[in-house]
Amino acid sequence: MGLALGLCLVSGASAVLMVSVPEPPAGPDDPAETSASAPVGDGVPDSSDDRRTQQSAESTASPAPEEDSEEEAEPPVLLRSVEEEVDSADGDLSVMEGESEVMGEGPLTTFAVEVEDGLPGEAEDFVASVEKVLGDPRSWRDDAERSMQRVDDEDADIRVLLAAPDTVDRMCAPLNTNGYVSCANGNRAIINQNRWVAGVPHFEEDLRTYRIYLINHEVGHTLGRGHVNCPGEGELAPVMQQQTLDLQGCERNGWVNPENDSED
Repeated sequence: MGLALGLCLVSGASAVLMVSVPEPPAGPDDPAETSASAPVGDGVPDSSDDRRTQQSAESTASPAPEEDSEEEAEPPVLLRSVEEEVDSADGDLSVMEGESEVMGEGPLTTFAVEVEDGLPGEAEDFVASVEKVLGDPRSWRDDAERSMQRVDDEDADIRVLLAAPDTVDRMCAPLNTNGYVSCANGNRAIINQNRWVAGVPHFEEDLRTYRIYLINHEVGHTLGRGHVNCPGEGELAPVMQQQTLDLQGCERNGWVNPENDSED
């Protein structure tokens, strides 16, 4: 398997399978970022220093404060489990149990969700987010060309992982994720916990859009999509643009097909 960078209703989520994270292979050189058959990511941040703890407090994305009420409303799915950043967790991944309905029409693509043990927040919130994004008509199930379904089968077509920076670095090697960015490895879309909970400064605290982008971008790599550039000043950034590093004059965007209607 190679490597690459980069939600409908949850039907139960509990850990059923433990997967040991492999040690990094020898050889530090980054491979060409051309397909999901080799490590592909959002590039290396500004310096070679480890970036996992360098994001300033004012740039950390968080939901807007809500008005006081007798009973605090639950945040929307894509803004749940906004937690502190971490360096590492337990190193083992748990496949989340349960299946969703088939979302969309066309040939079926299945996906499983895995979460590293020991991360802060609720694993079920990440599962719900992945289901919601990948089940949306604006994601990869456009124009009846593909339907999506979450399963807990180890033979799922795509595996979406949430992991701590140390684990991401090991699973993405020899690609240099630098404790900061996410990647994809073959059919695995590997999401960096710190980016999931904090976003990036130039998304201006729009954590919801960044999370949508992060899932769609990394899953796009598992489907064989490579990186593209901003098409022009002020236009929506394509989902396969490396938006984690730079918007290049484009407007932030998380969707593959933003012109499609949502089913919400």
